[in-house]
Order: sequence, then structure tokens, then C-alpha cells
Amino acid sequence: MKLTTLLNRIALGTSLCLLMPVSIMAEEITCPGFLSNTTVDNLLVPANSDCNLNGTRVMGTITVEANATLNAEKIIVVGNVQAENASQVNILNGSRIGGSVQVKQGGGANVSDSFIDSDIQYDSNISLLQVLRSTVGGNVQVVQNTGGVEIEGNTIDGNLQCKENTPAPVGGGNIVQGSKEDQCRQLSGHVTTTPPRDKCNQSHPSVAEDTNLHIPRVSVITPSGVEVYWATLRFAPELSRNGNLVFELANPATNLGRCD
Repeated sequence: MKLTTLLNRIALGTSLCLLMPVSIMAEEITCPGFLSNTTVDNLLVPANSDCNLNGTRVMGTITVEANATLNAEKIIVVGNVQAENASQVNILNGSRIGGSVQVKQGGGANVSDSFIDSDIQYDSNISLLQVLRSTVGGNVQVVQNTGGVEIEGNTIDGNLQCKENTPAPVGGGNIVQGSKEDQCRQLSGHVTTTPPRDKCNQSHPSVAEDTNLHIPRVSVITPSGVEVYWATLRFAPELSRNGNLVFELANPATNLGRCD
């Protein structure tokens, strides 16, 4: 198991909730403009409208139609987020998508500080596209966009593929487990190898005032032997329920490093 994937699944409690994309027969509702702490099946953002979500759970898929705008924070989606000819798609602040985020032939998009279990696909869009400080379980594919692309501070378990974008994507500090291809070859990063000594020398895990969980020594068995890491995990209240506290690794570039 990859290290970043392993640490992303660390949880305190008797169970860990993992989102997986599924196909279900479900009712589709139209976004009324704003939804907060509620659960729906499939969600439609109709053409020429705005939809604002905060803490919403979608058990199926979100579909964003032409010239529509989706602003989503702290949402959980079991399926995909699909947008074609949309004006803007924003998925922010601890959101989790169990499938893919697909934004095609539209305006702009921003996936920041979130968890995408499958792919991010940006194809033939005309405004600024961003993938920032997020964890992606699949590939990031950015093709033929003309409004600018920023990819920075992400952990990508698959490939980072960028092709025929004008201008070329910018960014850095990305940890990519697969291949970095074409225009995105230079947008990589690395795990910190020389952490502050106190990161490794604490006697036991601790929870700080910022609710982050600090783990001083995590032993990982690799083909070449046992490696020891420190990690700082973010408390994920949107995934914590039934008395279980769930923590996830966010921004590994600054929250993960090797111990000597």
C-alpha cells in the first residue's frame, strides 16, 4: 500500500467510513439555490443558475448544466461531479468526492483543500482552473484549456497529465505516485526528509489545540525494509460519526516526513 494512501486511512475508533462510487437508482432534485446540512440523492444544477452547498451529502451524482455555477464547501458526494459548458465549479474546504470531478468545455474550476477518490478531469475550458492542496486517489488530467491552470501542493496517487494547454500549467510541490507527463513534468515535489527533531522524538501521539493529530513515529514496511515517518493528521469532522473520530492526511508536502 502506498504511504500516502495508508496514512489517509488512519482512523481512531471501531470503524472507518470509506466512500466508493456506486451506481444506484435514485431521485434527482434540482438545487434550490442553497443547501446546507441535508442529504439528497442526485443533485441537478440547472442551466443559468447558481447553487451553493455547505455540508451537503449527495448519495449519487452532482450534474452542473450550461452557464451554471456550483460553489460547494465541506460536501460529501458518493458519486461524481459532472459539469459540461458550466460557468464555474468550486469544490472547497474539506469536501470529499467518492468518484471523479469532470469539468469540460466550460469556464473555470477550483478544487482546493479537498479529497477526490478518483480522477480530476479538466478538458477544453476557457477560464482559470485550479487544483490546490488536495488529495487525489486517481489521475489529474488537464487537456486543451486556455484560461490558465494552477496545480500546487497536491498528493496524486495516479498520474499527472497535462497536454495542449495555453498557457502551460504552473505550480509545484505536488507528490505524484504515478508519472508526470508533458507540460506537467516540472510540477512535482518531494516528501520532506529532514524534519524538525521534535517531530520524531515525541513519546506518544498527541492532539494539539488546532485539533490536528501529531504522530511521531509510523513504521511502514517497504520492499527495501522498514521506514519510519512522522505525520500530522487533520481532524475530519465531516467523516466522524457514531462516536468515531476520523483523521486524514492533508498537504503531505508539509505534514509528512521521514525520521532518521
